Amino acid sequence: MLDDTDIDDTSHLPPSDEIIVQAAKDLCVGKYNCDLEKHVWRPVFNKIISSHMKLTVNQNKVHKLWHVSGGHLRNKTRDDALLASVLRILLPGYTGDGLTLFRGECRSLYDSGQIGFCWTPDIEIARSFASGVNAIKSGGGVLLKAFAPGNSILAPPNSSGRRRNVAQENEYTCDPAALDNITVVSYHPHSARQEK
Repeated sequence: MLDDTDIDDTSHLPPSDEIIVQAAKDLCVGKYNCDLEKHVWRPVFNKIISSHMKLTVNQNKVHKLWHVSGGHLRNKTRDDALLASVLRILLPGYTGDGLTLFRGECRSLYDSGQIGFCWTPDIEIARSFASGVNAIKSGGGVLLKAFAPGNSILAPPNSSGRRRNVAQENEYTCDPAALDNITVVSYHPHSARQEK
């Protein structure tokens, strides 16, 4: 956790700077204020990047937070390169070999080049996302396959995640820009099934 002496003294900063510093401190210990407006998150992430040598990070708590709120954080920033840079600092990292992984993606996101961060070695789990939740509002889903070099994997699966079934998903967090040979395995039609 950052203490106030690690970053500039916040007592003389306008409130918006205090909010940025506090949100950065909170995120580093796995706390996320979803009520902060979108425009706050880019400066928060930049503060984490610029202060990374002074940060004390609880990577396990951040990893749990990522499993629960990663999609929400991604939507707040709408900048995958910036998000990947922050996740490289905040997540536990990975030291193993490269892996072949799969992802069930929203067709509209795939078509716009916005491929997600969470991948699994289990094709059936990925297929369930491609034909299920990621096919509801996006014009259908797409099942993807990629090779993830070791340095593209930001964190291995976290079996202690709070989200139900995270362990069963065997979810690897990857930098989508660093994946190799992303290919389409199959397309899945739009699903009228309502999300629970």
